Amino acid sequence: MMMFLFLHSLRTFESTLRVLTSSALILSFLFSERPAASATGMTSDTDDLPALLSIKAHLHPPASLSSWDSHNSSTAFCQWPGVTCGNSQNPGRVTSLDLANLGLTGSISPDIGNLTFLRSLNLSLNSLQGQLPPELGRLSHLESLLLSRNALEGRIPGTLANCSSLWRISLGSNRLAGEIPAALGALPKLQILSLHYNDIGGRIPASLGNLSSMTHIDLVGNRVTGTIPPSLGRLQSLVHISVTGNSLTGAIPANIFNMSSLCYLYVGYNQLSGTLPPDMGNTLVNLEVLQAFGNTLEGPLPISLPNASRLTEIVLPYNRLSGPLPRDIGRLRYLSSLSLRDNRLEAKKAEDWEFLASLANCSNLRTLDLGYNKLEGTLPAAIANLSTQLKWLGLGGNEIHGSIPAGIGSFTHLHRLYLDQMALAGDIPAAIGKLQNLHILSLNGNRLSGVLPSTVGNLTQLERLYLNDNSLQGEIPKSFHNLQRLTVCDLSFNELEGSIPKELAELSSLTRYLNLSHNLLTGPLPSEFGSLKNLQVLDISDNRLSGEIPSTLGECQVLQYLYLQRNHLQGTIPDSLSSLGGIQVLDLSCNYLSGPIPLTFERLQHMKFLNLSLNDLQGQVPDQGGFKNANLYSVAGNDKLCGGIQELHLQPCSRLVPGNKCGSPAVRSPISFVFIVSLLVLSLGKASYLVRKQRTRIYMPAGPSKRQTSILEVRPGGRSM
Repeated sequence: MMMFLFLHSLRTFESTLRVLTSSALILSFLFSERPAASATGMTSDTDDLPALLSIKAHLHPPASLSSWDSHNSSTAFCQWPGVTCGNSQNPGRVTSLDLANLGLTGSISPDIGNLTFLRSLNLSLNSLQGQLPPELGRLSHLESLLLSRNALEGRIPGTLANCSSLWRISLGSNRLAGEIPAALGALPKLQILSLHYNDIGGRIPASLGNLSSMTHIDLVGNRVTGTIPPSLGRLQSLVHISVTGNSLTGAIPANIFNMSSLCYLYVGYNQLSGTLPPDMGNTLVNLEVLQAFGNTLEGPLPISLPNASRLTEIVLPYNRLSGPLPRDIGRLRYLSSLSLRDNRLEAKKAEDWEFLASLANCSNLRTLDLGYNKLEGTLPAAIANLSTQLKWLGLGGNEIHGSIPAGIGSFTHLHRLYLDQMALAGDIPAAIGKLQNLHILSLNGNRLSGVLPSTVGNLTQLERLYLNDNSLQGEIPKSFHNLQRLTVCDLSFNELEGSIPKELAELSSLTRYLNLSHNLLTGPLPSEFGSLKNLQVLDISDNRLSGEIPSTLGECQVLQYLYLQRNHLQGTIPDSLSSLGGIQVLDLSCNYLSGPIPLTFERLQHMKFLNLSLNDLQGQVPDQGGFKNANLYSVAGNDKLCGGIQELHLQPCSRLVPGNKCGSPAVRSPISFVFIVSLLVLSLGKASYLVRKQRTRIYMPAGPSKRQTSILEVRPGGRSM
């Protein structure tokens, strides 16, 4: 009975408590402050306010978000810059956050996952750091995620697979690592996956082949390995594949070449092998760009390629393609770029050159680069019939002979002309001066003769000039004064005569190197060389120059390599050369220089080799600074020198008797004479070896290498935001 009364009392107490609680809630609602109406007339729900304030707190400095203020009652957060709220169905809930290109730093707050109605997030073009918060996976309504061009690190969170509405993921140009989450293959609406220029490794998940809506895949510039999954060939909506600059291996899957939707295929700079299918021009009917440079693709160019009538770019240099080019390739009337450099393509018979005449139909052609293949025969006159809009023409490194046609002057829009390393003969046509938009002229390594036409001075846009390794004669034209943009000039290994024009020595634009070596130049070195204050390499060796070394050379403060050996230079070595603080190699050997070695040379801290051998120098050899190491310099063949470090085996200065080049009377004894001659032979041998070693290791190459002239300008292609 007592237990019954206790339970009854307990139930009565609970009922009373519920009534009191309900009453309290009602009173609280009646007398509390109601939410303020927003400027739009809607009642503002502040559920998203703490998340926005947390986002602001993680950004440094948040000056761009100064109006994001929790104490600002006159403006609801739906009116804050970059914030967009929903419609009448979701009033007061953030649906879009756009803070792109505001110079923001800091990190992404994990509380961003509380903006559960968010559909679009754009934080691109800032300097955000840190990792992508896994809480992004809570944004079930998210459709567009744009975080490209920041400094974000870490892995791509697999929780993004929970964002089932995502159609675009753009995380390019960050520092993301790890692998591509295979879980992304479960996003049913994903169309664009852009992860270019990160540090992502691992394999391309085969699960991406499940994304039937996918149109763009961009993985350019990562460390992705393995093969291209054949499952990608199932994506019937795929328009764009970019995997350039990774470490992919194996063959391109055959079913990729059956994707009629594909417009852009970028697979360059990988380790892909195999062949291009002979019928790919018939199956890739919408293909516009084919870029596969820097792989090991073999076999012929598909004969069906001209059937892919929308092709604008065929970029396949640095592979192992062989055989002739399709003769009717000119049927690609939209073709703007044909780059097949450094392959094994052939033209052995006259009919093999028919492709060149066919290309005359391509009025949009801007780039034609067929350098370093196996094209043979005379340079066809049909080359003059190519599009006058041509900006890049490269045929160098083939087995082509004949002369340069005067019709070359019709390409007035040409920026780069590479006709190097062949067997071209005859004169350089004066019509070359009509190419007034030319930036690079490379005719080195041929058999060109005659005088250097003064019309070269008309090329006022010229930046690099390579005429070395020919048989050019006459003087260097004074019209070189007009080449005010020239950074590289190589006229070495010719038969040029006369003096060095001061007009060339005054070109302050020369910054990389000026090479006039191995010619027949005479006269003094122009004092105007002091104008080359930003030049790195000056080589005037192996000529017949005379006179003194101008002291103005000491004003070339950036100079690293100075070669004046094997000339007829006289006088003393100017002290001003010790002002060349960055000099690494200074070669004054095999001249008629006299006087002492400047003691100020001890201050040359970056010197790798100083060659003063075979001159008529006299006096004490310095023994401090770089002169402490006998491997860094040579003074052999200067028998009036004395002192120096022990390894030089020179006479002490106190015992040296002035006299003729044979030295003191003591030297005239037969034993001493034999000893000195033996020592001189050994020293010269050592000096010659060191000079050859230094020139091999650090000397600037004569003319552009076959990889320098093209690969740097190949556009990696296909990047998306």
